[in-house]
Amino acid sequence: EYDVYSCFERLVDILSESSLASNTNKRVAQFLSYFRTLLPDLYNYFEEEELDVGEWASSWLRNLLAKELPTSCVLALWDVYFAQPDFIEFHPFVCLAILQHLKDSLEDLEQSEIRSMLLRLPKMNMLRIVSQAHNIRSEIQTRYGSTVASRPL
Repeated sequence: EYDVYSCFERLVDILSESSLASNTNKRVAQFLSYFRTLLPDLYNYFEEEELDVGEWASSWLRNLLAKELPTSCVLALWDVYFAQPDFIEFHPFVCLAILQHLKDSLEDLEQSEIRSMLLRLPKMNMLRIVSQAHNIRSEIQTRYGSTVASRPL
């Protein structure tokens, strides 16, 4: 019981600190830069569909996908996060892995359907998503240097 409380307390402290408006704006800008670079076709498709990327991206980054993922997926993801010292820095790569995983489905949808899917994500294998997020983080570190992906977003 104490372990659960201390994990939750740590999470609340980290989220409170990272949810400041300036931090959120910086994190969203960095995320969008990675999104444009790693998934240019999907990013351009979102632009063509005139999708407000900031709307869902800020929620994804600020709330650690708690609002968007099914509860079982959130619990699986957060279990991984609690085992990592830098989960808040790792989280954007999880978001990118989700986009990569859903890319084909998203490209078949129109604006309102895309928005609905991004705000209510389907059930996914979160261990596979986390594994892909590690690969994405490594790719970014290779492209931009090892310090870029380890800096807080």
